[in-house]
Amino acid sequence: MSIIPCTINSLKLSMMKTNSILRYALIMLFFLVSGKMLSQEMVSLPMGGCGRLLDTNTSAQYANFISFLPPCAKIGAVAVNASNMTDIDVNSYASLKPGIGAGICPIYVGVGTTGSDFPANKPVYIDFSSEGFNFNASFNDASFRFYNNGNEVYSTPVGGHFFFDFGDSQSRKIIKVMPNVAWDEIRLSYSDFGIGFTFNEMRVYNVLSEYYIDPMTYLSQPSDRTVPVGGSTTMTAVISNTDIDETPANVTYQWQILNGSTWTDLANGANYSNVTGSTLNINNIPAGFNNNQYRVVAKSSFYTCSFQANSNVGRLFVNAVNNPGTIGTDQTVCLDINADPAAFTVTAAAQVTGNAEYQWQSSTDNVTFTNITNATAATYDAPAVAQTTYYRRGVRSTLNGNVTAYQYSNVVKVTLKKSCLIKCIITNRMITAKPNSN
Repeated sequence: MSIIPCTINSLKLSMMKTNSILRYALIMLFFLVSGKMLSQEMVSLPMGGCGRLLDTNTSAQYANFISFLPPCAKIGAVAVNASNMTDIDVNSYASLKPGIGAGICPIYVGVGTTGSDFPANKPVYIDFSSEGFNFNASFNDASFRFYNNGNEVYSTPVGGHFFFDFGDSQSRKIIKVMPNVAWDEIRLSYSDFGIGFTFNEMRVYNVLSEYYIDPMTYLSQPSDRTVPVGGSTTMTAVISNTDIDETPANVTYQWQILNGSTWTDLANGANYSNVTGSTLNINNIPAGFNNNQYRVVAKSSFYTCSFQANSNVGRLFVNAVNNPGTIGTDQTVCLDINADPAAFTVTAAAQVTGNAEYQWQSSTDNVTFTNITNATAATYDAPAVAQTTYYRRGVRSTLNGNVTAYQYSNVVKVTLKKSCLIKCIITNRMITAKPNSN
């Protein structure tokens, strides 16, 4: 008679083992399908940035909604969804609500690993926010605490409060922590000592082993350049990589020029080189490049994430004399009447990109010209000449401290004649005839 119950118990035990295995298999399938096991996946965060989720395989949480176990009397304390701290849904979160009550009341949520420890002196990035407020006649503490084999080895406070604190809201942000020891579990912990009225919820959205800031920031930006026609210059823009753990990966550059209202990619050629580098070379610059605007577009790929950052605009000023202008026509003057030529007028104005500066010159052989002292205006009234003389006007452009060489107008010839009066002898000759005496 005793064999039957034993057989039934054996069958029950066998069924329980089978059900346990089946439940375990279903749980594993759920984690694989839901993505919970993909903790190393790269994720783009909604408030900007991209990171690699911490590689964890355990989670833990502790809090009671109503607890009157000594030494804590607490109402509304909640610690939930610890596994959300490293899942691939970047908007899901683990939550801590301290609640209302008195005593020493610790609560926490955390994640960790049963594998290798996380190394010391390696940054951990925590996607954290705090909403609500505290009204405390107590000391309370919220901290990120790091453990190794169940022992606390490092901690850093989120914020401490003493007596009356009416504000504790922190917008969602990335907190960077660098434990100086190896660890295998991280917790967001909260504890009260005294009476606490905490209408607050702390949220941990993600715990990241790597984090890359978006948008990318420039260490240096393009600046305006002024060059003479035919000259060369460079423009430089470099992405900042001051933090080794936030260094953009696979950074590429593409320089662009503004055509009307459209930015167009530059290509290497006679005037441009290194258009896909951080420094653009502009060579053999023609006058037509004056007022060109340039920028660089930097792109970075970080595993499955990608970002783009446009630099400031750099403007190119080409200092040039596009046309020296003309100064009139040849003249003839007479030594015996008036050897002073008429003032030289401007028949076509000089065209420069900067400010025009003038210098008049004269020559007696139309080969060697010398500067005329104080003749630096657009027009010139020459004094009387003592011989045939040639005149021309030089013009140069000054722009942003850059000065071009002089370019010269047409040459005006002033011819001197010694005499222009008509010389003649007028003879008044009277012929008279004697009267005929006959």
